Amino acid sequence: MKYLKILFFTTTLCVLASDFSFAQKDNPTQKPKYTVYSKNKYKQNPKHTWSWFSRKRYYSVGLGINAMNYFGDITPQPSFTSLDIKFTRINFSAYVQRRLYPGVTGRLAFSYGRIKGEDASVTPDRPRWEHNQFRYIRNLSFRSDLYELSAIGVFDFTKNRGVFYQRPKRVIPYITAGVAVFYHNPEAVAPSEDQLGNPLAEAGEWVKLQPLGTEGQGYDSYTKNYRLTADTLSVTYAGGRRYSKVQIAFPLGFGLRYKLSSRWDIAFEVSYRFTLTDYLDDVSKSYVDLGVFGDNNLARAMSDRSREGGRAGAVRSILTGDFLGDYTYTGIDGRRYTTFTGFGNDQYIDNIRGNVTDRDVYIVTGFHVSYIMPGQVRCPEPFKRIFRRHRL
Repeated sequence: MKYLKILFFTTTLCVLASDFSFAQKDNPTQKPKYTVYSKNKYKQNPKHTWSWFSRKRYYSVGLGINAMNYFGDITPQPSFTSLDIKFTRINFSAYVQRRLYPGVTGRLAFSYGRIKGEDASVTPDRPRWEHNQFRYIRNLSFRSDLYELSAIGVFDFTKNRGVFYQRPKRVIPYITAGVAVFYHNPEAVAPSEDQLGNPLAEAGEWVKLQPLGTEGQGYDSYTKNYRLTADTLSVTYAGGRRYSKVQIAFPLGFGLRYKLSSRWDIAFEVSYRFTLTDYLDDVSKSYVDLGVFGDNNLARAMSDRSREGGRAGAVRSILTGDFLGDYTYTGIDGRRYTTFTGFGNDQYIDNIRGNVTDRDVYIVTGFHVSYIMPGQVRCPEPFKRIFRRHRL
């Protein structure tokens, strides 16, 4: 209570002093009595009642605990609002903020979290969406730990033109936008053997997917010819560089903040991270000829998982359709491979493994608690002198 009385007394003096300064403009030839500190210079400004100056800028620090989700090729439906809630994982963040102007705050944050997805989690016999059946056959999965450093602007819908002690004690809506750089490295559990029956030493272990080049990245490219009516179409597969584990994202979100006390705020925030990569889940383009992997049995096993472990019979017992037929082809390495019809073979030009037209997105939702650092915001020098005189 003692500090509240001092706080009330100080702010009252500031208001009275500012009212006194307005009275000076009745005589335009009279110089204003007070000055406002702005950009490290004193400038005359008789209308300084709630002028925003550099001394009203302040720092705050905060922590966040969030839920983390992902949207990409291994999600229930092709919409960035689609989420597999069962794969929600926890995310932690720490940040420092700088109040720059009324209603504008800059935030520098570091966060860690995990995203996850799995095709086999769908219910193919009673699909909510038709393509769930194809997801069940594809049988891909992943998890990935994300480390993110972001620079974000926070823009309030309700501006506070006073010092920070006078922040309104009500819910303040705001939006966020900025840029982030993050590190990711998707991985998945290896099966017991590859498509040729070769046992894998990594069976049952989590293995990194990016070095394997599961869509042919880092291997020699190859060309196949398709005859369409009277024309022949040549399509080149595989090759190229492996995707980078360091990527850029653009956070965009909204939140609600509430003042707990003169120095503590709590907020609820939802932020979508729109990335520049389609490989958060290691899935983007097409199946490739399994012969391209040569003697890399692990890469071949992680590339096409539709029939692993005798799964073909189990799939047929649940699903029906022409696409469940067996298709055997000779790979570019001269060995014979068997897949489902339309999965990783030259019957279809596109051989879709993922949707290359959509970038991946991850979503962070949670609560933030921030603390305003003391000893930063104060009245201008003339106001401080008035306060000293009254105190004496």
